[in-house]
Amino acid sequence: MKKNIFIDGETGTTGLQVHEKLSKHPNVNIMSVDQSKRKDISYKKEMLAKSDVTFLCLPDEISIETAKIADELGDKSPIIIDASTAHRTNPNWSYGLPELGENYRKSLENSKRIASPGCYSTGANVILKPLITNGILNKNIPIIINAVSGYSGGGKSMINYFKETDHEPFFNYGLKLNHKHLPEIIYHNKLEQTPIFSPSVGDFIQGMIVSIPLHFSWFNDKMDTKKIQYLMEEFYSGANFIKVLKKDEGISDKGYFRPDNLVGTNYLDISIFGNDDNDQLIISSRLDNLGKGASGAAIQSMNIALGYDETLGL
Repeated sequence: MKKNIFIDGETGTTGLQVHEKLSKHPNVNIMSVDQSKRKDISYKKEMLAKSDVTFLCLPDEISIETAKIADELGDKSPIIIDASTAHRTNPNWSYGLPELGENYRKSLENSKRIASPGCYSTGANVILKPLITNGILNKNIPIIINAVSGYSGGGKSMINYFKETDHEPFFNYGLKLNHKHLPEIIYHNKLEQTPIFSPSVGDFIQGMIVSIPLHFSWFNDKMDTKKIQYLMEEFYSGANFIKVLKKDEGISDKGYFRPDNLVGTNYLDISIFGNDDNDQLIISSRLDNLGKGASGAAIQSMNIALGYDETLGL
């Protein structure tokens, strides 16, 4: 029997992507939403009770309130997959990035409450986790994270800004150094210092790159580019959606590492760029900010929670 899916916030950027992907999923039925009643609490409660899985594609405050309504349903409460930042550091919620370790994957199995990761934090966490888990990098190292995303990451308002106005070709933002994705990066890597995170937006709609520069001298063991490459490959050897690229793999003919190579997919690339002579290393991840960074990751988590193959529909 197909599972009934309620997408709360289906007209937003992430909601539309979730709907599009689930429309091709063989095991689900997307429930029709009366948009004139979408803010009606009793209607929402009814939709929650009728669904097997509900995706929350909502602002944080509304996601929190909707999750509370779902809790009141008791045994009739559906699986909740929250795409907002509201529950990503809540220990009572599973974190939807199973590639971070077997404990993350196990937590998702049969889970009723899943916090889907942010796009930037996904890109940063997949870089940091292998280094910290293997004891190579201390948790008190002052991490710097640089990132660029397509403008769809800013939702409908930023999409309209880039399409309809005389806009900047590129800009940094988050200039108060308190981006909303920082808490989950700190929490899931148990970092002892808040990273300096410099996000930016370019004049392209989808795709992103997250890069972390490091010095080999910061590592606890003697490392070089080849050893880091091997460590990353080993950590993600069983991952369906993460690929650690070989040297020069995934680079354009002109020598560029483009942010948009994986648009429309749930895949994520990791590339290691090192200069052993200069004691320098940059590890970069590349993903679709609306795919593995949002809707794709949410559906992957749903598949795991329902006992399906995690790649189903993706």
